[in-house]
Amino acid sequence: MKRLWVLPVLLLSGAVRVCGAETPQEQLERLQRSIEGASELGRVDRVKVLRLELAETLDHLSDYAGAARQYELVLASRPLKRERVKLFVKLGRMRSAMQNYSGAIGAFQDARHDDPKDWDANLELARAYAHADLDTLAVGVYQRCIALRPKNHQPYGEIGDVYQRLGYLHKAIEAYQKALQIEPKPETYLSMADCYVRQGDMVNATAVLQQAKTSLPRADYDVRLGDIYRKQEDFNQAVKAWEEALKADRKRDDVRLKLFLAYHQLNRPQETDHMMKQLVAGYPESPLVHFVKAWVLFDRGDRSGARREAMVVQGLVPTDLVRHYNERLLVLLNK
Repeated sequence: MKRLWVLPVLLLSGAVRVCGAETPQEQLERLQRSIEGASELGRVDRVKVLRLELAETLDHLSDYAGAARQYELVLASRPLKRERVKLFVKLGRMRSAMQNYSGAIGAFQDARHDDPKDWDANLELARAYAHADLDTLAVGVYQRCIALRPKNHQPYGEIGDVYQRLGYLHKAIEAYQKALQIEPKPETYLSMADCYVRQGDMVNATAVLQQAKTSLPRADYDVRLGDIYRKQEDFNQAVKAWEEALKADRKRDDVRLKLFLAYHQLNRPQETDHMMKQLVAGYPESPLVHFVKAWVLFDRGDRSGARREAMVVQGLVPTDLVRHYNERLLVLLNK
């Protein structure tokens, strides 16, 4: 059931609503009222503080457009240069989250105009260029990041990804090697192994993967390995890797969700139900957990069970993505 894989595998801990606590909607309404009240009293500084709190709340709820609007309003009040740089970076991140990369690039460029050496502005601009497939521009800004902080692993690993996409495999390997010297990361080992595979150098590819196993937490390695198998639609190998990851770290509920979907994909109902039982028990008020359960029940032909779970999702506070697909499911159930 490929449609399940359009969903990101999110950490579930943030989905639980604490009984008696202020709901996100109540928090938004409170902040809006406070902004209106402070604005009527002419308390400009207080309005700015409240707008920033509102922006962070909207960001947490994945309402990136709403958060971006709040940052734009604060920027319109002409804050000091140092604060303006930070606000432009935050605005750019919200636009990147909406995949509005041209808007994000503009915000990051504005931040760099105020402070050409700001680390976050440069790194985020390079990433935005890469997302927009402006690879030559991305390489140039990543090189500037390396000049700014030569001992930070991030620009090395990320410029390596750009080089690999461009087919400059030798340059990519060199960048990954520098990144690994600074800080070993599972994705860096695996990306470098991919380069060797593309070169047909299986000896070095195998050596890199073996090094990754001994140098990194086994759970992180197996999770990443399972993700690669899943992208190749080799679900049997993905399951084996994720099962090893869960053995190494029993607290990885994100892996349980991956396994739940993979077991269903492989038509292994007993394991699917067992994994879902664990997830529901651990996160009874998670919109994501109830949503994926609804999709699986629907795929099995249990329309009443699927409708029940979809209605549970509606009564919680799902992200925009979960809400979108849950509504699509309800449309199918009502046909």
